[in-house]
Amino acid sequence: MKFPLVGGCLCGKVRYEISASPISTANCHCRSCQKSVGAPHAAILIVPASSFVVTGEVKEFVTIAASGNEMHRVFCPECGSGLFAKNSGFPDIRPVLATTLDDPSIYKPEKDIWVADAQPWDVMDPALPKFAGNPF
Repeated sequence: MKFPLVGGCLCGKVRYEISASPISTANCHCRSCQKSVGAPHAAILIVPASSFVVTGEVKEFVTIAASGNEMHRVFCPECGSGLFAKNSGFPDIRPVLATTLDDPSIYKPEKDIWVADAQPWDVMDPALPKFAGNPF
């Protein structure tokens, strides 16, 4: 991967840069991710918060995760694009939606997580490790 990784929202008013390698990557099948991205799973890069810089105004929607932690889903207030999240139980990381990268083709999932919530019609890569919940 060539750094920084860059991305942003649909309208371009919010941009971000990632200056370090992801800690992990995963396809998250939890119901919260399904609803927030409007798809059967969210493709996420888990990056160090210290390597993640955002420019532009964002809004947050807070829910309670299965763990009981607060999950802050961050999005563009203009176009509504979901961009990344913050979890109160993991303050040093940012799960970033891989599809918001300028070049999402660099995304390589390492695992499927929250497969207990996966939709039966979602096709998963059988070669990836599967976790019923959160392996972190």
